[in-house]
Amino acid sequence: MSAGSGPCMVARRSGGNIARVSENLKRALIAKGVEISHPGLVVIDDDVDPDRVEAGVVLHPGVHVSGASTVIRAGACIGSHGAVVLEDCAIGRDAQVGSGSFNRCVLLDGASFGPSGYGRAGTIFEEGASAAHAVGTKQTILFPWATLGSNVNACDLFLAGGTDSQDHSEIGSGFIHFNFTPFGPRGDKAAPSRFGCVPRGVWLTESRIFLGGSGGVVGPVAMGYGTVLAAGSVYRRDRGERLLVVGEKAPARERPFDPLLIRRGADRVRRCLEYMAQLVALHRWYAEVRMRLAADDALQRAVLEVGLVSLEEALVERVKQLERFVDGFDSAADRLDSHGETEEADVLRQLVAALPAASAALQDPLVVDGEAYVDCPARAALLAALPSGGGEYLDWIRSLDDGTRERGRAFLQSVVDGYLAHPDGAARLL
Repeated sequence: MSAGSGPCMVARRSGGNIARVSENLKRALIAKGVEISHPGLVVIDDDVDPDRVEAGVVLHPGVHVSGASTVIRAGACIGSHGAVVLEDCAIGRDAQVGSGSFNRCVLLDGASFGPSGYGRAGTIFEEGASAAHAVGTKQTILFPWATLGSNVNACDLFLAGGTDSQDHSEIGSGFIHFNFTPFGPRGDKAAPSRFGCVPRGVWLTESRIFLGGSGGVVGPVAMGYGTVLAAGSVYRRDRGERLLVVGEKAPARERPFDPLLIRRGADRVRRCLEYMAQLVALHRWYAEVRMRLAADDALQRAVLEVGLVSLEEALVERVKQLERFVDGFDSAADRLDSHGETEEADVLRQLVAALPAASAALQDPLVVDGEAYVDCPARAALLAALPSGGGEYLDWIRSLDDGTRERGRAFLQSVVDGYLAHPDGAARLL
């Protein structure tokens, strides 16, 4: 073993040859301009491609990087506040990761995750989005500059809104998105919430959203741009646009509880499908707009490719959770029959029968294509506005005229609507 190997590497890797490979990787990265001030306290697994780690990256002591999908761009700073485990993550230019554990996360240019973070699969922070300390994310998408305060659990949600780094959507400290319900044979996580929407949010022209601290939202809910949920309460209902909502109380009560009795199941299914349609629109945005802007920048394309995979995996996850939820519908229907609620029981049984045939289409982000589903003239007008040689994403967004934005919104909304209307997928369940 080489002299630079540290004790954590010995514990992690018992084979001397593998340890030497890691040492060689670190030497190669240092030689190309990656800053590793204490090589013996940094672990780079042998599955990391050194060509996907750019000169100008800073890796502090206690950092462990692994995964063939890993990309780290120039200016990124990893481990400034302590140990970091980074596995199959894509980290953009000048992004910051303080400390914690991160698996299959995407942080685009200038995004940041503070100390004691726990980022899991499906986490996408777009440009300048940030989380403070002790934040947990999973299947969490933040549009540019959106901010999570400290001690936040923000799993299974999408947050857009705001126009720049001084005018952005925010979730206050101590907020919880409750994404689990006790219903069904095992409980379920078919509870994603969206704050804003993709077709309007990508243009960075919408009013910011604020979710007050020391409170929470019980998913699945949808909330419009410009709305504020006051701190200190738990909210359970959809909200429109430009509202100040001060508190929401459920009446105190005690009654028998049967976890297998599921009511309003069809409404929950609809909300999940509407959320998934937003993921499909965002996937189309990445594939057709962001990738073209990346042009010949191979590392930027690599970052976006990880983002595309993340969105595809998010669809798979949403279908998995939907199937888990619908799995309890047969027993729920029997109970509804016993209560004389036969109409709702029949709806649940129809959903049980329809979901297997719809599953493949629901997981396919490219199922919506062609003039039957997509506003092709609006799409063509949007793509015509892209610079031929690529360009910086935020600069391009800000340069667009209102007409181009309107046509872009029409295109993305047609993707959302087309996904929900597709006869092989969502339309079977709606």
